[in-house]
Amino acid sequence: MKYQIVLTGVGGQGTIFLVKLLARCALNRDIPFIGTETHGMAQKGGTVISYLKIGNFNAPLIGKGQADLLIGLYPTETLRFIDYLKSSGYIVTNGNDSFPELKNFNLFKINASKMAVEGKINPKSLNVFILGTVLKYVKTFPFSLEEVERGIKELNPEFAPANIEALHQGLNV
Repeated sequence: MKYQIVLTGVGGQGTIFLVKLLARCALNRDIPFIGTETHGMAQKGGTVISYLKIGNFNAPLIGKGQADLLIGLYPTETLRFIDYLKSSGYIVTNGNDSFPELKNFNLFKINASKMAVEGKINPKSLNVFILGTVLKYVKTFPFSLEEVERGIKELNPEFAPANIEALHQGLNV
């Protein structure tokens, strides 16, 4: 298996947690992986881009036009890094009705920010909610619901119930 994921958002949104979570899922299945935790101004609310390569790779960075999946936690950052996605790739992003339709890609958008403001989802679990949406729509995604739940419990047992709830909310949108 070879699968490349680009995760992007702004500082404080949880892209680094998602990379660690998905790396844990690969580790639990003894699948080799290479990931970067962050590029950018994570602590200052600036752009964050992280990569995860699952399978046998030699270098951590993902080149333009190579990613199988782009997970965007902030709409403008999703658009900023869209050129990393291959033409058959998937985009799952936090975005409202003004987010452009991208006909060349498999695009799934959900207005998670609005849902968080309205109290429909936990704002601290917005990242995991988006991951639930990935599980719902991206048929090529390499991990199952059970594998992701296990990773959540292993990484952060204290906050696991809230994250698992958010994961299921993303699955059921």
